[in-house]
Amino acid sequence: MTALENKLRVWRPGVDTLEEGEELDFDPSVYDILRSITVEWPCLSFQPVLDRLGAARTRFPHSLYLVAGTQAEHAADNKVLVMKVSRLHKTKVVDSDDEDSESDDDDDDVDEDPILETRSIPHSGCVNRLRVMPQATCGDDIAVVATWSETGRVHCWNISEQLTSLDASGPSAPASSLNSTPLYTFTQHTTEGYALDWSPLTKGRLLSGDCANSIYLHEPSGAEWSSTGVFAGHTGSVEDIQWSPTEQDVFSSCSVDQHIRFWDTRVPERRPRLSAHAHNSDINVISWNHKVGYLLVSGDDDGIIRIWDLRNFKKDRFVAEFTYLRGSITSVEWNPVDDSQIVVGSSDNQVTTWDMSLEPDPEGDELGQDTGAEDVPPQLLFQHLGQQDVKECHWHPQIPGLIISTASDGFNIYKSFNT
Repeated sequence: MTALENKLRVWRPGVDTLEEGEELDFDPSVYDILRSITVEWPCLSFQPVLDRLGAARTRFPHSLYLVAGTQAEHAADNKVLVMKVSRLHKTKVVDSDDEDSESDDDDDDVDEDPILETRSIPHSGCVNRLRVMPQATCGDDIAVVATWSETGRVHCWNISEQLTSLDASGPSAPASSLNSTPLYTFTQHTTEGYALDWSPLTKGRLLSGDCANSIYLHEPSGAEWSSTGVFAGHTGSVEDIQWSPTEQDVFSSCSVDQHIRFWDTRVPERRPRLSAHAHNSDINVISWNHKVGYLLVSGDDDGIIRIWDLRNFKKDRFVAEFTYLRGSITSVEWNPVDDSQIVVGSSDNQVTTWDMSLEPDPEGDELGQDTGAEDVPPQLLFQHLGQQDVKECHWHPQIPGLIISTASDGFNIYKSFNT
């Protein structure tokens, strides 16, 4: 074999094919941590919950809290899962050339499975989307999550008892005694939906958008919520909603009508204040940068990712576009710590990390010739494979660089060496 024939090649899902007898392999050394957890049913949507274990923590082993909604075979079997994942040790990598060497990190390299503990709340219908109120923290008397049900209802739940039960040092309360009654149920949507978002600036303020093109605002009113009417303007299903991170009355939405629209809740007409035809296929997801408030990312059914500067938001005026992925974009999220990084989930079974600050490296391009790397955008920082039918991915807000993703075959928790 020639040196070229011995080269490792970059695998490009949707482009490359495996020959008979070939199989994909990965290098475990590129992960600081890589763990998988499975629950009874697949989960379409989830989010991490803030905890009191410290911010910007890097020391292993890690513990974290998640809330997820199931997609059970029968509607009556669905649940909201409140989870604690602990004993997340650093991935152990054995160097075959130096197996007897000692490292200062040996105590971290423990090859043990994580511990998963769960508490559940019965949920009527599949959970299309779930969002945790950003002001909620483990240990609070009230920690609220909202769910979009396939039944067409939006629910709000207080999961504080479930979180407390997960941390109980002695015998915990039986699951049947934990609160499982929704704080609020909204029934005015005429069909199911997916768009759901809590305000990061006004505690308890919630938006929900449905497949009948309508958006509703739910305002906190004491221990309850009240709906203040419908926002109309989209001509197709509303797929995602994002509150502005800097202006408490402004939000954005995207739709299968291929438009991104911006709204102001103070405007009586409840019509969009700004709109643009942003993609040439259904726009599935958007994410507003919480550190650079004029940046928005969007992803569509054709696998295209676009970055927008909202100071000059017009058709075809995106500041960056990436067409590398071969499946529809199912999830996008800016890194809450690094304002140039985005994590993207796509239906070609990839979770990819992108860094907008990276530029082409002429020397790297030369080295990448004939390996497939020449076709990889320089902003593609990391490519995570191995899950089937990726639905959603999120950065952990308190463990820098840690990504959690959900797919039909369970959850992955990982941190790459370069994030």
